[in-house]
Amino acid sequence: MNKPQPINAVDIIRCSFQHLNPRLTSHGERVAYILMKMLEETRRYTSQEKNDIFMLGLLHDIGAYKDSEIDSMLSFDSDESMEHAVFGYLLFKDFSPLPQYSDVILYHHHGNAQYYCVPISSYHRDIAKLIYLADRIDIFCVQNPDGDLWSFLEQYSDRKFYPSDIRWFWSSQEKYQILEHLKSMEFQKEVTDYIKEHTHLMGDQTRKYLMTLTFSIDFRSEYTALHTDYAVHLSKNIAHALQLPAHSGELIAAAALLHNAGKIALTDALASEEDYNRYLQALYNDSTLNITKQILSENVDPQILDLIEESALLLKCWKDNQTVTFSPTPAAEAVALSYLMSNSLSLDMSVSYCHHPRLRALLREKYQSSGMDDRILRTVEKSFDDIIVKTQKSCSAIFDTYQQMMEEYRSLNIILQHYNNKY
Repeated sequence: MNKPQPINAVDIIRCSFQHLNPRLTSHGERVAYILMKMLEETRRYTSQEKNDIFMLGLLHDIGAYKDSEIDSMLSFDSDESMEHAVFGYLLFKDFSPLPQYSDVILYHHHGNAQYYCVPISSYHRDIAKLIYLADRIDIFCVQNPDGDLWSFLEQYSDRKFYPSDIRWFWSSQEKYQILEHLKSMEFQKEVTDYIKEHTHLMGDQTRKYLMTLTFSIDFRSEYTALHTDYAVHLSKNIAHALQLPAHSGELIAAAALLHNAGKIALTDALASEEDYNRYLQALYNDSTLNITKQILSENVDPQILDLIEESALLLKCWKDNQTVTFSPTPAAEAVALSYLMSNSLSLDMSVSYCHHPRLRALLREKYQSSGMDDRILRTVEKSFDDIIVKTQKSCSAIFDTYQQMMEEYRSLNIILQHYNNKY
């Protein structure tokens, strides 16, 4: 295997959002585009700040994962709940490359609100209100294609939006025909070109953006919260036990991180272990794999996508107790093993050694029922306890972060529910 090419994290996020909910298709892209054109010639912000605001526009609704929340986002009722802003704030604060802007995400619907225990500067409040203006322009135009946008904005001038920002938008509209380009879909090429020219991410930034996306999906439920993180660390430790080359280990870890990108299209209603088991069954469906391929195609090294496809085929054989009629590569087998093991381990951070024999028995049963050569499994078994201990140690920080996030999420939403009608 050759050294993997950089992963296009921004386009992975863009493509993922296409499958979150039909009502939000391209919403983040359109908001980012409106901001991009408004910011094009202003000297109010530096080039880096403009790039950051573009990304904030693209990701401002990353906390949206419930149907009820999407209903709220599409409403113009100021009393609607905005839990997605709270969740997005926590994701940005804990995982993204832009934690300094997390307060902007929190306040992007309630720019004047000061009831949270999270302070926001005037500088960040101005950005939050600018994002909210772009957000409402897009929602209004989508819901009212023949509506009077000018009257709508004037109705909320000085109440929700700064009059100067409204004038700024109309000036940009006159110069760049923003609304016409949104309607004709010409904006998509402009957004793509902007991303290619301005979003050159370092390795750590790519990883953090992908973590932000991954946990926006995984953290919707306690049953899925740690699955991907476990799979990534398991894959690294399995690759080490198999003594695979370092560059192969990088590909394996990337495949483990992205292997279920298509799950963004699945329901968020996981209230029991029975729901979780149905969710796992859905992950094996070809349709889910096809969505993963749509999201990742052209955006990752082809070898990563090959690993994901091959490991998914192997997992399907294991699920259906079918004979494996092909010879999986060690890398694909490592990804499949990490995925299967993480389904058991990620449900409980305190899995003790007494659980290990059961998990080992499950793996051996899958190999036997599928008629697979068990050489790799036997190598993994020799280091099994060490793999589990190292994985749990590596994942403990994410587990603690998840617990803290959910506690803060509940706390902030109580405040939101109590004070929302005031604002």
